[in-house]
Amino acid sequence: MPLPQTLSRWSREDTQVQDSAFRRNLQVLGVAAWALVALNVLHVLVFGLLRFDDPVRSAWAQQIAWGHGVMALLMCGAGVLARWCRARRVDGGALRFLPECVSVLVVAWAVALTVMDQAISRSISPFVNAVVGVAIVFLLRPRSALVILVAGWCALAWALGLTTDDRALLATNRMNAASACVLALLVSVLLWRHFAQAELLQRALAESNRKLELQRAELEKLATRDPLTGLLNRREFVRQAEQELARARRLGGSLALLMVDLDHFKAVNDHFGHPAGDEVLRHVSGLMAQAVRGTDLLARFGGEEFVLLLPDTPADHALHLADKLRQRLAGTPVAVLGAPVTASIGLACPPAGCAVALDDLLRHADLALYQAKRAGRNRTVAAEVPVLAAVLPSGGHAVETESE
Repeated sequence: MPLPQTLSRWSREDTQVQDSAFRRNLQVLGVAAWALVALNVLHVLVFGLLRFDDPVRSAWAQQIAWGHGVMALLMCGAGVLARWCRARRVDGGALRFLPECVSVLVVAWAVALTVMDQAISRSISPFVNAVVGVAIVFLLRPRSALVILVAGWCALAWALGLTTDDRALLATNRMNAASACVLALLVSVLLWRHFAQAELLQRALAESNRKLELQRAELEKLATRDPLTGLLNRREFVRQAEQELARARRLGGSLALLMVDLDHFKAVNDHFGHPAGDEVLRHVSGLMAQAVRGTDLLARFGGEEFVLLLPDTPADHALHLADKLRQRLAGTPVAVLGAPVTASIGLACPPAGCAVALDDLLRHADLALYQAKRAGRNRTVAAEVPVLAAVLPSGGHAVETESE
């Protein structure tokens, strides 16, 4: 890829990860600041206690001690500010440039310390240590690192010119400082690019996982839900109902099963069309979903037929709920029809703790529903059998409750 396009792509990536880099810098600064404080305090103790017969060296030691003391105070402030930003989750404003400001402060302090050292030594070690340390500790955007390092070198080169007349020594120190800045810039750029690539890769993986999770949820919904009404489909209802029956047998609990079938639904499709019929099914499923508990199992069993399993529900409560549900359907108009639809309900309640198969429970609820249809529709019929599993398809008594 051509260099201009590469630089343009890097610039876009830098902008995308700058917030993450800022948070990482705050975290590092919250630790590094106190480490630097400890180092500065150690220098203050060492140089503050040094005594020389030479007044030049004594003044130099005091200057070094004062320089480290001031830096310790500044780093205390930077560490406190970094922790405050993290606690307040500060991501914008002027504080966004806190890592850059601390980097400038460290480099400027190193320039001053290096100039102080010229009184007894021609070394530029403080400056070299500072620029390399800043490059390693902080994640700086390449252009920010370039500006800081170039400005630091210019300040040092100018200050060194004020401290020596030895042109050879001056050129050597300036070139060594320039080499240190180039090395620091290279390290800074490499660390930044590594961070940017890792951050973007992590985001891409997170986004991929999010999409996969959405697809998984969608596939699960398609596998377990009726696409028209959003209720459980027949297969998922049977799976969950088998679990509830096993639990009821194990714990000796009661349960009830309702078969709900809309009356004259074929006439709705014939007179108003299938889209209107679909709207009626959505209307009915919505009303039923609002009427049941979160632990109840409600499913579209096929066509205009719905099934409702009520765990931990005795027969009298189930009969009351069935009539209440039927009356609610009959009293709520469907917008597309301008009138309500009615439903016939078959109810089956096995004795508490009875070992009953789901197929037998469904068969008896269906028989009770058929009796409700024959009796005139818009009514609830409850099947009464001692042991539901022993009843043949043609047997059973029924207690019916007329519509009000």
